[in-house]
Amino acid sequence: MNDRLGGITSSLDGGNIRYYGSNPSNYIYFNCSDYSNQTSNNCELWRIIGVFDGKIKLIRNESIGKYSWDTSASSVNSGYGINEWNQADLMKLLNPGHESESVGGSLYYNSRSGTCYNSNNNATKSCNFTSTGIKNDTTRNMIAETTWNLGGWNSSDIFSNEMYEKERGTTTVSNPRDGITRATTWTGKIALPYPSDYGYATDLSKCSQTLFNYGSSTDAYACRSNDWMYSIITNSGRKYGWLLTPYSGNAYSAFNVYSDGYVGSNYYVSNAHWVAPVLYLGSDQDIVAGDGSQSNPYQLAA
Repeated sequence: MNDRLGGITSSLDGGNIRYYGSNPSNYIYFNCSDYSNQTSNNCELWRIIGVFDGKIKLIRNESIGKYSWDTSASSVNSGYGINEWNQADLMKLLNPGHESESVGGSLYYNSRSGTCYNSNNNATKSCNFTSTGIKNDTTRNMIAETTWNLGGWNSSDIFSNEMYEKERGTTTVSNPRDGITRATTWTGKIALPYPSDYGYATDLSKCSQTLFNYGSSTDAYACRSNDWMYSIITNSGRKYGWLLTPYSGNAYSAFNVYSDGYVGSNYYVSNAHWVAPVLYLGSDQDIVAGDGSQSNPYQLAA
């Protein structure tokens, strides 16, 4: 579908193109060890969220595990972390340039093992991305450096188009006691799905709820069961999955998808929730084979 950029002022054919429904044909081989022979043996299965500004946006078809969005010492926000993605521990885990960090730094991006943050007060656990991280420079070079929007909001009781506008807005937590100014954009390679990405992924002809009510009310199960992202973000309903957008009501929360499908925000960013990496391909990347079905995923030119 075409999201018309979250409003009705764009033309019918102007906006972001998104896949929606319970199981659309948006499967694609990515993060392959051998792009000349793309099979399930040497590639991961990812999904196409859609096309944005001429670039294909992907989400990994499976979570890479449960990690803190961010955490902090007990002297900062009581150890519950800081909801500023530009300095977040999870951002540093997923992206290049943070190899000097003793915990988590670029481990996923470089396909390495070490320790990662997984609770409040800077608690850690062992983590290993040697088989689930970015496999090689061929894949790394396919990932576009992109400006991501970090506008926040204080409620998920709004519709997907409204959340889309909030994500691109300038609302952030006011006067945080941690003293850190929240930016409204971040430039990097790998992040998380937006609340609006999850919201638009359902079949809106069957779901008439706000994001907060995707897990309750009369057609809630239609919202969840017809949303292909639900099982990815929550690891098939096994508790909660992180989203990118910060909650503007305090200094230490971000939006997430709950196990029953609704979008909430009242969990500390220090909590360990499921992480499904999201990225954009460069605009020069071409699909050369496949039909997008799970049995015949799209294939990218090497």
